[in-house]
Amino acid sequence: MKEKLSLTSEHKSVNKGDCFTVNWSSETPDSLFLTVDDGDSTQRYAVPDNGSKVCWSTRATKDMTVTLAGAFNGKKESVSVKVKVKGKKSGGNAKAKPGISKFQLWKEKMQARLSVSKAQFAYAWSAMKTWQKIVYAIAWALPIILIIALIVK
Repeated sequence: MKEKLSLTSEHKSVNKGDCFTVNWSSETPDSLFLTVDDGDSTQRYAVPDNGSKVCWSTRATKDMTVTLAGAFNGKKESVSVKVKVKGKKSGGNAKAKPGISKFQLWKEKMQARLSVSKAQFAYAWSAMKTWQKIVYAIAWALPIILIIALIVK
């Protein structure tokens, strides 16, 4: 029986601060998510059926785990790969790599959250019926039109 999900990493271990690429493929799932856990935070991405992602170990406080999870006709399946991070700090107060500011780390986390939100919205939008899309657009457009009318008046 052919596997429905496949996930590989180009490296089995990296030095803290280095990156690695994970590649995946799947057999047309209902939904597909990639989760990256570095001990400091967990990022979850809605992903296409096949692809790759560069993962950074900058904030890793433990070995990193990347999990690909998909739903196939209501049944959930997942596969994971572990990448050993050399030079990781124990505990949640790992110091940032020299040259990376707290703002840069915050910016990366916000970009990851925005990416997930955009993917979730795109998925929800594609699942909506036409009449639901029209109601949604009107619900957002109506307050903007009313505000403009009040300003112009």
